[in-house]
Formats: sequence, C-alpha cells, structure tokens
Amino acid sequence: LDVSVLAGFAIVVTEAAIAFYKRIHAINFGVYGATKVGKTTLHHQLRTRGEVPDIKKRTVGLHRGTRKTIKLDGETHTLKTADVGGESFYWKEWIKDMRKRKVNYIIFMIDHRHLESSANLDHQLAWKFLVDAICSSTWPDGKKKKEADYPMAIGIWANKYDLWGKRYSHEGEIQNHPIYEPFKYGMQKLNDKGIPTFKYIVSAKSQPEMVYKGVTTMIKDY
Repeated sequence: LDVSVLAGFAIVVTEAAIAFYKRIHAINFGVYGATKVGKTTLHHQLRTRGEVPDIKKRTVGLHRGTRKTIKLDGETHTLKTADVGGESFYWKEWIKDMRKRKVNYIIFMIDHRHLESSANLDHQLAWKFLVDAICSSTWPDGKKKKEADYPMAIGIWANKYDLWGKRYSHEGEIQNHPIYEPFKYGMQKLNDKGIPTFKYIVSAKSQPEMVYKGVTTMIKDY
C-alpha cells in the first residue's frame, strides 16, 4: 500500500477515535446560582435544544447528574450536569455536587435583579459563598483538596439577556457591562488561585445556540 494512503487511513481512524471518545466521555459541568436565575431552564436547553417548558416550581435539593449531548459546528460533546436548588440552605449541596462528580467546569448564573435593586444581594452572597468554598484548600470536612479537585474554569453567565439587554444597554465590549461589576473581586480571587474566569451573556430559554456556544467555548479555551 502507498504510504500516503496508510497515513490518510491513520488520520481517519484517529479522528474517529477522538469523536467516539468525546461522545462517551462525559465532561462534568456544575451549574450553580441563586434561585429563579434559570438553572433548570439551562438543564432543559442542554437536553432538548429549544424545547424548554415554562418552569414554575423551584428545584428542591440536589438531583442526580444526567448526560446531555450537544452538537455545534460539527463538534459533539457529552456533558453531565445535575440540577440543584438555589436557596441559601442548598448552597452546601453545590459543594457536595462539585466534590462527588469531580466537576471540571462551573457555570455560575446571574440575572439582572441586582441592577433593578441595589438592595438585592442574592447573587453577590451566593457568589461569595461559592468563591470562598472553591478557593479553600480544604473541603468542609477538613480533608485537604488535591490539584484535580479545583475546577478548570468558571463561567459567569448573565442570563435572561432577552429581558434586560435593551433596558440596561451598554456601549463598548459586553464583557465590561455593569452587570458583572459586583463579581470582580471574586473573579480576581479565583484568578489569583490559578482558576480562569469567563464572562458570558445568554438567554437560556430562547436562544439554544447561545447556550451551546458558551459551553463549547469553555471546553475549547480552558
């Protein structure tokens, strides 16, 4: 056989093996944030691509992690996410989820409630709790963390852009939008720990492509 034919065959086999690995190997994502921010909607969007129900009930406790396969621009990735409540008494479940599933990437979801009222600190308090827990060198039971216990990257996803984008318009790069201002200190703390952060604007309910692009960007870039 011609050497070039063998080389071409090897490349095809390698690409097929990589595609197969991506399909069966689930990347663990942790999705956290205050209540009613859109976490459950995001889980539905990852699973159904556009067929998202109108969710009325709040998530109670921590649910079992489930696999979702996303496809964008010819690339396929399999994720595993677990829905979890956003009220403060469920925050400890976020840490439990991170530890149990060895979460690779974290999406912390916010919306515009802190822009509507400066007295609303739902996101800021949840963010501080999460950042402190991630940056800690030990787990809540005192066991020392290993290098693999820290996430590879954390995304701050400003959700419901379809609702607040025009009301709180911003000239310049969207990364510098005032919606992210209260989270700068926490982002710097994570960066100092060696954990990169990623700002992203999304409409989880109405724009499935935005969701898929955000996830694939985190996987590719970090």
